[in-house]
Amino acid sequence: MEEIKVGEYVRTFNGLIGKVVQLTDSGNYAIRIYNGAEYVVRAVIAKHSKNIIDLIEVRDIVNNGYIYEIGNTEDGQKWVHNLNGLLLFENDIKTILTHEQYNANCYKVKGE
Repeated sequence: MEEIKVGEYVRTFNGLIGKVVQLTDSGNYAIRIYNGAEYVVRAVIAKHSKNIIDLIEVRDIVNNGYIYEIGNTEDGQKWVHNLNGLLLFENDIKTILTHEQYNANCYKVKGE
């Protein structure tokens, strides 16, 4: 994996997505999450990119819509398509809930 730099976006294996705001001496990353909170991440980084759209996966929820398709335009611009019928580009992204975060906070109701 290439070296991660301040200003890039990261996705951890547990589904946390944020922007790197500081690199620590111990090899950890301080990242800022979309809600403004900052965390020092000791988790293994799954992916990193200068563009947050590169970190979105099928099954994530972006702008309150379930992502079921990811692709590129003819000129190479990446897009994600959600079940709300929206085709979203980098500038359109306002919120992301990764499928790992959703599953970790999901309540299952069992019948008697």
